Amino acid sequence: MFKYDVSVIIPVYNTEKYVADAINSVLDQSLDSVEVIVVDDGSTDGSLQVLKGFGNKIRLISKKNEGQGAARNDALRIANGEFVYFMDSDDLIERDTLKKCVDRCRRDSLDFVFFDALSFGDGVEVASSHTWFDYHRAALYEDVSDGCSVALDMLGRGIYRCSVCMSLFRRDFLRENGINFPVGILHEDEFFSAIAYANATRVSGIPEEFYRRRVRENSVMTLSFSERNLEGYLKTLELIEPLSTTGQREKLVRELSKAFVHSVMYNSWNLPLASRIRAARRIVARYPYALKLRPFVSMLFKRSVQSLLPSGRSSSGA
Repeated sequence: MFKYDVSVIIPVYNTEKYVADAINSVLDQSLDSVEVIVVDDGSTDGSLQVLKGFGNKIRLISKKNEGQGAARNDALRIANGEFVYFMDSDDLIERDTLKKCVDRCRRDSLDFVFFDALSFGDGVEVASSHTWFDYHRAALYEDVSDGCSVALDMLGRGIYRCSVCMSLFRRDFLRENGINFPVGILHEDEFFSAIAYANATRVSGIPEEFYRRRVRENSVMTLSFSERNLEGYLKTLELIEPLSTTGQREKLVRELSKAFVHSVMYNSWNLPLASRIRAARRIVARYPYALKLRPFVSMLFKRSVQSLLPSGRSSSGA
């Protein structure tokens, strides 16, 4: 028997300003049977003191900094809920989120259900037209389907989003399939979501904006593409390769690999030349089917072109 309907897992690292609002949005859920597991991942600001103020309303784990993947895995191992929800510590969820998701999962025996989100700015302007701030997709997938088919359709439409904060997972589905987060890299959601979609036989969407994603300065979403981003993508490409065990899975891995490679090509142009050359060699050797000439050329040469332009001007290239 499960002790709770849902275990909500919230990793925290230096979000003193926001974390209380995030936790309160969970404690205020219309679903009563909710376990809140909060992992302070070695914060160096006042986050831990804020968390201690919640007392026994939350299960608090305090640990040395190992990254979001390790923090989520630690909490997942002790989760007592029938379902698991992963939430970021600077975001919010609507009051009926967990109840509606649990009801839908139970009604249709889902491995997981996903929903929409709405971005809002905190000191940062959010362009609603920007595709990466648009999280509306669930209306296309209200019927029950297998995960591979859903993910492939999303990728084909250009609306695949890997954030685990927009899904509720059946805990036993995760444990039976050994689904955990990779440790020590960025883009851990990319791998987790890939393996979840690859293994799921019953998934569906709820077309409601349950999640409120905060776009702020100095977050993973808004910081410039770095060496760690590059390493995270390259490692994720390696990690998803073993999923290619069937025709559908092989196709999914191929399409996900294309998406990850394109992210590398479009975003890594400002990294040191040695890093770009290393990435280019890896892409040519292992993922030639993902190559596109314009972003590939941009990755290798845009920085050099930018450096030759007069101050204040930018290249009109990719």
